[in-house]
Amino acid sequence: MSLEHILQALEAETDQQIAEIERAGQDEIEQVRVEAEAEAEKIRQKHLSTNQILLQVERTRRLNRAKQEASQQVLQAREKLITAALAATRQHLAALTAAETYPPLLRQLTEESVATLGKTQPLCLHVRKTDVELMNRIAQELELSATVIGDLTGDSSEPNPCLGGLAVSTVDNRISLTNTLEARLQRVAQLYRAQIAEIIFDGRQED
Repeated sequence: MSLEHILQALEAETDQQIAEIERAGQDEIEQVRVEAEAEAEKIRQKHLSTNQILLQVERTRRLNRAKQEASQQVLQAREKLITAALAATRQHLAALTAAETYPPLLRQLTEESVATLGKTQPLCLHVRKTDVELMNRIAQELELSATVIGDLTGDSSEPNPCLGGLAVSTVDNRISLTNTLEARLQRVAQLYRAQIAEIIFDGRQED
């Protein structure tokens, strides 16, 4: 084989090797590109997912805050209604003590209180000064061994003025019971407030 033929054969073989290397390089480049795009897509999806989670968390937070504010407004509105109702009831009770129905009411409250503490032992019956005479008469009618003391204040300027009724205690003051109209009114008010709180709480649970 002549030198020229040998050189041509070498050149052809070299061209073939170069072509194979180029093809392999292109395949590798394509594979790297595909892998890079796939990884980029994963990162993009993860980023989108993270943003969606953050948005959902923010929406939930705002919704909960709105519900809480709405519940608080409802609670405040109902509290105002209760306060207004209590004020109106106090006025009614204040007028009641001057009515003919008050003596039977005071007698009933006295019977309830004495039944709780015990009728047989000496008792102290605490009432307003304006009710001392009436209370003495009731104690006599009920045949109570009791001392009537007019030390409950009906002054409206006091924090908790006595609207009527009585407080009963043993002589040694070891046992006492408050059965004034104001105390009974406060117990009713506490009951209503508890019911309102329960309504609000149950509403949140249902959400």
